Amino acid sequence: MNLEVFGQFAKKEKGRIIGRNQTAVIYTRVSSKEQFDNNASLSTQLKYCQEYALRKELDVLEYFGGTYESAKSDERREFQRMLNYVKRRKNIGYIIVYSYDRFSRTGANGAYISEQLKKQGVALISATQEIDVTTSAGTFQENLYHMFSHFDNQVRRDKSITGMQEKLRRGHWTGAYPFGYTNTNPGKGKTPNFVITEEGKLLKQAFLWKANANMSHV
Repeated sequence: MNLEVFGQFAKKEKGRIIGRNQTAVIYTRVSSKEQFDNNASLSTQLKYCQEYALRKELDVLEYFGGTYESAKSDERREFQRMLNYVKRRKNIGYIIVYSYDRFSRTGANGAYISEQLKKQGVALISATQEIDVTTSAGTFQENLYHMFSHFDNQVRRDKSITGMQEKLRRGHWTGAYPFGYTNTNPGKGKTPNFVITEEGKLLKQAFLWKANANMSHV
């Protein structure tokens, strides 16, 4: 019996075939301006992504990111620009990132975006965490990477809050310097020494005028 005849009754997956096109875009990012100014991480990410594309014989059509954007949110400017570019074109097969935490650190939401891309035939692949995202096992592994990245963010947040609370208890300033003051003893681990600046002296005089002379804001 020819069993192929039953194929017409099989449930077919919606969307285009993943990775049908041997074309890709590359997305790189760092989290802070300090990392961006040093540029070491960005150049490393780009190098690995380009080498991966060359090894897999993928034609890179466009580059995105190349700047600092925190992945705590998926509403990043360059990230959204990249997604819009991919969604508008039917010939993109892959998005290449250095690692999955470069794509997103929002956990379930990052995994959801990746799944929506797959329905359009676009696979998210990491140059340093190589898995087969066209299989169920590969998708599971990718989702684990997204969840671990989100968990790592939460752990860092908890440690940061604890450290800030301890600094406040010791009388240290934890936020941006108040207007009119500067720290003459900057540096990690050093006890800050705040002194009033010339602008601060003018601001102080303005407050005195307002309080004692009943002057208007103008």
